[in-house]
Amino acid sequence: MAHHQRREVEDWLNLFEQQKQSGLTAVAFCRQQQINVQTYYTRRRDIRLQRTHSKFVHVKREVTKVESHTDETGGELLLQLGSAHLSVPTNVSPHWLATVMKALAE
Repeated sequence: MAHHQRREVEDWLNLFEQQKQSGLTAVAFCRQQQINVQTYYTRRRDIRLQRTHSKFVHVKREVTKVESHTDETGGELLLQLGSAHLSVPTNVSPHWLATVMKALAE
C-alpha cells in the first residue's frame, strides 16, 4: 500500500501556484506530480473557502420600528420616530406627504 504524503496549507498553495505557472491544466499537472485530481480540487476549494471566509465581517444592522396610528376621531395621522412626532390630517395630499418625506430623508 502506497504511503500518501500529508501536505500543509502552504504546500498546497505552492502547488496551486506551480500549476498556474506551468500552463498545464489541473488534471495534467496532477498526473505529472502524481497527485490525486479529486484531492487537488477538494483542497483548492476548501482552502479558498477558508481564506475568503475569514474576510467576512458580521455587521449588525439597527432595526427601526415604524408605527402609524390614526386618531379615534379619524382626523389626524400621527407619525413618530424616536422623540420626533409629525401629525398630519388624513386628507393630506399623498404628493405633498411624499415630498415632505423625501426632504426629511435627505
